[in-house]
Amino acid sequence: MDRIRLLNAFDTALLEYQLLHADVPINVNCLLLGKGPAPDIEVVRGLVAERLRRFPLLTERLVCVPGRRARYGWRADPDVDLNHLVREHPVLPPASAGDGASPASTSIPGVGSGFSGTALHDFVARRSDEVVSMAGPPWQLWLLRSADDTEFALLYRASHIQQDGTAKNLVLSALFGVGSDPMAFVPPQRREAGRARSREVGAAVARSLQWLAPTAGPASFAAPWIGRTIHGWETTSLSLLRSIGTPVGGTVNDVFLAALAGALRRWPGTGRATVGLPVAMAVSTRQPGERAMLANFVAGARIVLPCAEELPLDRLLAVRDRTDRLKQGGTLGVGERLLFEFLPARIRPRLFDAGLSGRSSLLSVSNQAGAPGPLALAGQPITTAVPIPTLFPGQRLACHLSGLGDAVSVGTAADAGLPGAGDLARLWAEEVGLLDDAVRALLAGSGQWTANGPGR
Repeated sequence: MDRIRLLNAFDTALLEYQLLHADVPINVNCLLLGKGPAPDIEVVRGLVAERLRRFPLLTERLVCVPGRRARYGWRADPDVDLNHLVREHPVLPPASAGDGASPASTSIPGVGSGFSGTALHDFVARRSDEVVSMAGPPWQLWLLRSADDTEFALLYRASHIQQDGTAKNLVLSALFGVGSDPMAFVPPQRREAGRARSREVGAAVARSLQWLAPTAGPASFAAPWIGRTIHGWETTSLSLLRSIGTPVGGTVNDVFLAALAGALRRWPGTGRATVGLPVAMAVSTRQPGERAMLANFVAGARIVLPCAEELPLDRLLAVRDRTDRLKQGGTLGVGERLLFEFLPARIRPRLFDAGLSGRSSLLSVSNQAGAPGPLALAGQPITTAVPIPTLFPGQRLACHLSGLGDAVSVGTAADAGLPGAGDLARLWAEEVGLLDDAVRALLAGSGQWTANGPGR
């Protein structure tokens, strides 16, 4: 029998969840934008076929392992249907002056301008919300070209059962990476044992009890659920986010969340919230030896966004303090993984369902590391990688951050019943600008920042 790579505990829980909700898209999606004319679809299929030979992991399909109890794993299958895996969408029309929807603008000039308007958004919404077939390799690639053939887009969609955000970036590098081998094996390392593990699990239990508690949402979230998703995205620079966070001891993730808090404060979908909003934040649980694995290593943490704070800088400092507190008692995510793996297998899907139900958080957020670059398609550079979230049953809103090189993008997914469903990404980008202004003013006035606040 060919070698079978068994699903880990989280993969299995996701599979069982998918089996219970066959029509629910449990997807990991990414929209790649590139410059230059796109090659013919048969050329793209030939390039992908060559990468599949180099990286057989990309041909894996789900199989049931013989035995007394049902177990599942991944097995490489060189006989893949490239016509299904790699497909083309008809040329998208250019934007027109009468286009009614707000186009996805960017902070980096010239990125994706040929795809502004509703056509690309409509296509992304339709395809990203379809369930990925598990009959073959659990991923698919769509090629799109602009009407003037000066830009192209690639929509990558994969089943979350096989890939988390990190794994998705590995696949993108395997398919389009220039001059690198992203699938290099990294030897596994032992986890900490004994008292350190007990401390991590104890901290995880305390955090889990807090974020699994039900919470009430604003009246706007009680609006009728339509079940149709509207996506939005904006692009800025990683260096800008770092320059905002570093002077106040914050991280890129802190800036991401602080800008989101400000955007939600102004967004009509939450009734222009003036209270703290609890969100479910995805946290990576990968060990150093698992960086190059196609699997899921994810846990959830709950954080309350400080929407009640009126000033951008106060929101950033509040987020920084709250994420710092989350990390107390051990590395965030390590204990959650140990706790999840310790639980009986029959309980894991229920815990997963509870975390995604929408009862414990108003929205889900994820800050995924950017794809290793550079990336290219037939010699044409891929400049931007936009995360495209999907909504689970009961969820009304999701917001993800990811990128490629210095270009980082926020992607949002909102139920169409929420007012301003397509505007949150734009508001987030505006809040980044306000945070930048606030930190610059702080530095100009105080000269430096200390642990106790501004000083000279």
